[in-house]
Amino acid sequence: MTKPRPAAFPEDAMRDAPKDYSLTLAKGMAILEMFCPEVQRVSFQSAATHLGTSRATARRLILTLQAMGYLEKTGTGDYALTAKSLGISRAFLSGNSILSMLAEQVRQLAAEIDCPCSIVSLSGPEVMFLCRDPSRRVYASQLALGDRLPAHASAGGKLLLAAKTDDDLRAWCARHAPQPLASRTITEPEAMLEDAARTRARGYATTDGELEDGLVSLGLPVRDHQGAIRLALVVSQFANRMSGKAFVGKFLAPTRAAAERISATYADYLRHNA
Repeated sequence: MTKPRPAAFPEDAMRDAPKDYSLTLAKGMAILEMFCPEVQRVSFQSAATHLGTSRATARRLILTLQAMGYLEKTGTGDYALTAKSLGISRAFLSGNSILSMLAEQVRQLAAEIDCPCSIVSLSGPEVMFLCRDPSRRVYASQLALGDRLPAHASAGGKLLLAAKTDDDLRAWCARHAPQPLASRTITEPEAMLEDAARTRARGYATTDGELEDGLVSLGLPVRDHQGAIRLALVVSQFANRMSGKAFVGKFLAPTRAAAERISATYADYLRHNA
């Protein structure tokens, strides 16, 4: 359904002030980020292609990660993640029990409306899944926590992009060059600005055949303790079960109510842990 993600570097900050950053470290982290349900092993060549670098450079990075214990060589000569890689996220997860609290509310909403539900955050050109109801599925691939989708074609991404100013959204489009993924994907900057204006006016985002033909989604804001939109609550369904208009008409009210409850929980957590 989705195209392979491009290398996540160099970011603007690295290009603007290269002496302040380690591109080698960024490349090593980008290799670790290659792993997902569809990519369980990497080779020197696949890493080189992903990074846009030489095979020799990719080899040195992979062997370094192996020496540090984050990768191990498989019987086929490729490299796979080891359990040590969990240590990178352990501190984040242990310090973010809020995710468990939000995940429970996501599951409650999914059970109430019988649709897949999730909470996503914006990460560069993509949205990343922070909470999901694992019992329901609409995407062509099985998505897990930490997996990503292109922001410009997903309801959660469109909602979070609409929270940007027009100038920032133009800069985002120039930086990430959104590509068509389905028959109705919006990719032109001016069209994205118009869509963002509609999203701001009505307070929610929708997609209908933009990420995947036949898939409709609805995104509502999750606000922090200062009222800023930080996350998005997303519900999805196949259009063959109901039209996009009918989908919004049926699920907007319960999803908005859930988004308000989740925002209250999230804001309260931040207020007491700031």
